[in-house]
Amino acid sequence: MLGQLHYWPRTWIETGCLAFAISALSMPIAIWSLRRFGVIDKVSNEKLHALPVPRGGGVVMFVAFAVAALRPHYFSTPMKGVMIGAFVCLLVGAIDDLRGGIPAVWKFLTLAIVTAVLSRYGVVLKLAGYYPVDFALTLLWIVGVTSAFNALDNMDGLASGTAIIVAVMYLVIAVQAYLRAGTETSLSWFGMMAAALIGANLGFLLFNFRPARVFMGDSGSFFLGFILSALGVMGEWSEHRISSTAIPVLILGVPVFDFAYILVARVLRGETRTIRQVIEHCALDHLSHRLMWIGFSQRKAVLFIYLIAFVLGVSGILLSNSRSALDTALALAQGLSVVVIVVVLMATAERRHLEAVRTEVRKFRSTRSDDAPEA
Repeated sequence: MLGQLHYWPRTWIETGCLAFAISALSMPIAIWSLRRFGVIDKVSNEKLHALPVPRGGGVVMFVAFAVAALRPHYFSTPMKGVMIGAFVCLLVGAIDDLRGGIPAVWKFLTLAIVTAVLSRYGVVLKLAGYYPVDFALTLLWIVGVTSAFNALDNMDGLASGTAIIVAVMYLVIAVQAYLRAGTETSLSWFGMMAAALIGANLGFLLFNFRPARVFMGDSGSFFLGFILSALGVMGEWSEHRISSTAIPVLILGVPVFDFAYILVARVLRGETRTIRQVIEHCALDHLSHRLMWIGFSQRKAVLFIYLIAFVLGVSGILLSNSRSALDTALALAQGLSVVVIVVVLMATAERRHLEAVRTEVRKFRSTRSDDAPEA
């Protein structure tokens, strides 16, 4: 049946299936190997898992993605830049997993280097029309989205499931471009990479959804965040500058808005005061954690965030298909409404959490006062 399809639809399906098969079949071997060599994410107060779990599954994800994406022997110039950058990010992330952490400044330098590599292959934002400014904006986007995706990997199945949803939205846009043109377009390779990401993450999610048997580690979140942000730069979203800017922001809305809100909230609370503190500070205060503060289980919190990511992604697709000012306004309004709901939800959760903490402190002080011996 696949043989009856045209080249690109068949290639997308074959790419996704191959990536899934490699990821799903190789992951049990990876889990055994990671345990054997002691690459384990240990239990700590800053993490939610109650038992040690192997980390580093991102290496298998990358292999599955790369083999599937490179199998058709289609090498566009932008694709070469994305693949080189993803490989560099994988290496740095794998070192982080093996060592149990590397300085955040080294990760930033890595992202600066791979952004420079991307620009050499033509992958750069074209918003200002002046290369130094466009490069600076591209670097800000790559660093921001990659860091946001790294931070999103804080609960079983959350990062990989969100990556699947984002990649599906990318693939839908590539398919629509193909259907409109009736032939190969400049987004054809873009869709192929999205399909490979979908398959690799689906195979991993079989072992990562709660209760997780393996974590992707920085080797996974670092390269995934980089690729998704790089594809966001490359996508030919719209002829209108506002829409072209807003579409990838909406599709990547969950990590972007969660990360932005957390950075601002931490500064306002006085938890971070310097750039170094902003980069290195870690805490259980992201959207997923806040949902648990108001009564969600881990699984329900992850599924709810999937829903948010899906709705924001659909808003991005609607915006890419808008053909009038009214269509554009409605798509933007839908996406903005979801963002406002999420912000209100996060703020409300924080207020209730602080009230609960204060109540516990008062109870503790009252108990200590009652137990104190009389003078």
